[in-house]
Amino acid sequence: MIIVKEFTEQDKEQLFDMINEINEYDADFEGLDDIGRIEDYNLFLKKLEKWKHPELINFNYSSQTTFGVFDDEKLVGGFVLRHTLKGALINHGGNIGYLVRPSERKKGYGKVLLKLALEKARDIGLKKVLITCRNDNIGSTKVIESNDGTYENDYYDESLGKTYRRYWIEFK
Repeated sequence: MIIVKEFTEQDKEQLFDMINEINEYDADFEGLDDIGRIEDYNLFLKKLEKWKHPELINFNYSSQTTFGVFDDEKLVGGFVLRHTLKGALINHGGNIGYLVRPSERKKGYGKVLLKLALEKARDIGLKKVLITCRNDNIGSTKVIESNDGTYENDYYDESLGKTYRRYWIEFK
């Protein structure tokens, strides 16, 4: 059974297990950048709570909520839902960033994670969302397109030296 929830104290061991797996596999936390930089788990949880509230963060940043996705109580991945788009997020990053742990890739979880993220986006009142992925990320491209993503264009980020595909999904 798949469960979506915000991270809690009880998820610490599973989250660090997923982080170690990602570090061993490819060290790519794109989509959930903060996950790869946890030094103190309690501070991490406090930071996640703070980021949900626009009045507590820098005006130039987008408020966001981070979720873990569990299947039969195993952490298979997660996603961040950005409530608004500010700054560079309009070019790449978008409203939703998601990650599937390496051992669970190519099993359909990406499609499920994005579907769940879209449900959460609709729940908070968003009418459409921007989702981006690196242009060389074929798996993510398929996930976005299978969730009715409409390709808009590519964006080259000079500071990162990477090209991103930009997709919009509108709720009907």
